[in-house]
Amino acid sequence: MKKILSVVLSAALLLGGFPVQSMAVKFTDVEGHWAEQSINRVVEKGLFSGVSETEFKPDSTMTRAMFVTVLAKNSGYVPEEYKTNKFSDVPSNAWYAPAVAWAVQNGIVSGTTNSTFSPNASVTREQAATILVAYANATGTILPRVRTCAGFSDNARCADYALDAVYTLYRSKLIDGLPGGKFGPKDGMTRAQCAVILCGYLDICDRQYTDAEKVPLVNHRGYSTAAPENTLPAYQMSAQMGYEYVEADVQFTKEGEPVLLHDSTINRTSNVEQLTGSDEKVYLAKSTFAQLQKYDFGSWKAAEYAGTKIPSFEEFIAVCAQNSLHPYIELKEQMTQKEIDLLVTIVKKYNMNDSVTWISFYSIDLTRLRAACPAAEIMFLTSSVNTDSIQTAKNLKNGKNHVVLSAQYDTFTAAQRAACLRAGLDFGVWTVNGKSNAIRQANTSAMFITTDGLTWNMLYSQ
Repeated sequence: MKKILSVVLSAALLLGGFPVQSMAVKFTDVEGHWAEQSINRVVEKGLFSGVSETEFKPDSTMTRAMFVTVLAKNSGYVPEEYKTNKFSDVPSNAWYAPAVAWAVQNGIVSGTTNSTFSPNASVTREQAATILVAYANATGTILPRVRTCAGFSDNARCADYALDAVYTLYRSKLIDGLPGGKFGPKDGMTRAQCAVILCGYLDICDRQYTDAEKVPLVNHRGYSTAAPENTLPAYQMSAQMGYEYVEADVQFTKEGEPVLLHDSTINRTSNVEQLTGSDEKVYLAKSTFAQLQKYDFGSWKAAEYAGTKIPSFEEFIAVCAQNSLHPYIELKEQMTQKEIDLLVTIVKKYNMNDSVTWISFYSIDLTRLRAACPAAEIMFLTSSVNTDSIQTAKNLKNGKNHVVLSAQYDTFTAAQRAACLRAGLDFGVWTVNGKSNAIRQANTSAMFITTDGLTWNMLYSQ
């Protein structure tokens, strides 16, 4: 899975210049350079050559044509299989034309306009970050989470399409900022910088990631791919499958007992129709907890779960405490302050108040939750990331709590992620189940991925 950059060539090499050196060469312009060690390393590996027998030109910039050709060569592409007439400034007989076609067809790069590629322009730092993240996605490489990124003083100069990639590449420690807290998004990438980035790729792909370097996974409604959703067996299985975070849906019964249920009725996740012989809807809010106990909430999923009961919220929190699970508790409906106070009291009873995240589509619920527990981590769910939803999430901050925004992954654009980053707002995504989609989401600034059944073993396997 972790395919790496295995070739970074100079313009001279790409144009048929000097051969790749098999051993390190003492270039006259490299000794004492800040990237000397990395340059020597990539030369020794035969990945870089000089522009002459004695010059490396570490501070000259890489062009866009050179950059995509490097990646295409690494991919093992067959140049004869790729042609493009998409760009007016990419002649069909240009040495870089097949690589440009390969990069475009694989979603790794686009033009500078709809009809131009600007092959001879320097690849900027923000472009390089975007291309490298796209390349990692295309080759199934998940970048590690080595450090946090608080932003750069020149964030405003970075394009919306690139800011998230810049944060992601910085977080992986494959690229650093510049003096003065800047990133220099419009600056050209030098050959020396490319050598350092290549060495970073070599290093991260030769080692196993620690748990802290992996993307956090939140198990949606417990391990619902195998066990009945929002039941105790589902969360016990989450723990067995290695999850640290689980999501649950909380609502109240007729007499005010908090229980786990996603829908407003119990029909989809119980045997109510089989038991009553009727398809009449049984609403949770109109049923007492005692009445709900006569129904089976497991057999609909699999025979082995027959007899599973709807769990109370307290039973769920007890399971989380016993299994060291961090619950993401979704408040499914608009709740009163009294109801939210009860939920907080139950969580505190199990000493879990610092190990839960409260989530909701209703900002009023989160406002009331904040009143009950000012330092609690809260997350605003939204189906549309825009100026209003970002401001709503920001308004939930009180200086003591941590506020996150979460949205559906396949509608969350790079520009929307950039808007969150510019607002200083952390975000997550839901609900991701395909491995390739999860890799693409892991290679963003998303704090976590909510999933029905993907585990670290599945995601980080070769």
